[in-house]
Amino acid sequence: MRYSWTLKWNKFKYGLIAGFISPAIGFLIAYLVIGNNLSFLQFSSYFFGEINTNNLVSDIYLEMRQNTLMFCLLVNMLIFYFSFFIFKIDQFSKGIVGLTLLWAAVSMLFIN
Repeated sequence: MRYSWTLKWNKFKYGLIAGFISPAIGFLIAYLVIGNNLSFLQFSSYFFGEINTNNLVSDIYLEMRQNTLMFCLLVNMLIFYFSFFIFKIDQFSKGIVGLTLLWAAVSMLFIN
């Protein structure tokens, strides 16, 4: 069954826009789940900052980065699932998948 609102949203550019916005939502979810007692500024500085030490603390920060990136990309995949399999909006799904692949490639560079 095709929903009437899907005709309006079945555009590649809307998928790209959703692909840009959803990792930010995933980052906020990761902050709520992983951040525990850190402020948002501390959490974001640990995520974006450079870790120069080779000890247990750097391993914890690396794991936190990986988990945060997983949350960011997981939101994109959740949107893809609903857009492609449930609502059948294919052009929107192409935008989501394209941007998710780009984010995944960038995140592989960022994890190192």
